[in-house]
Amino acid sequence: MREAGSLSACLNWARWLAALTIVATLAGCATTGILRDARRAEERLDYDRAVVEYTRAQQLDPDSVTARTGLQRAKLRAAQDHFTRARRLAALGRLDEAVVEYQLAAEMSPASGEIAEELKATQNLLRAKVAVNRNGKTELEALVE
Repeated sequence: MREAGSLSACLNWARWLAALTIVATLAGCATTGILRDARRAEERLDYDRAVVEYTRAQQLDPDSVTARTGLQRAKLRAAQDHFTRARRLAALGRLDEAVVEYQLAAEMSPASGEIAEELKATQNLLRAKVAVNRNGKTELEALVE
């Protein structure tokens, strides 16, 4: 009788191990698919999407060096793209849109002093921008009259 209990315990252990192996394999497949999607996004130069996908991969497998380095690379490239767009928008006088792009760049690369400086400068320009009506007067001047 004792052997039957031991056999049952061995079978339970084997089932548990098989289930764990299947779960680990499926998680690995999911991570592999996500990493593939991230690489494809990078190839399309869609760095924001790559950041999303690498973040998902890293959440599923925090020890993945591929996910970690891919995320760092994608964040750097996304920050560069947003920074370039922000500069173009600022040069066109579209300061509100430029601020949004600078904020996205800063989020992707928080250690960048250059991005932080440009963001602050553009925010200051936006605050200082005074609306002028058709008569060449500011809104405040028009109200005073």
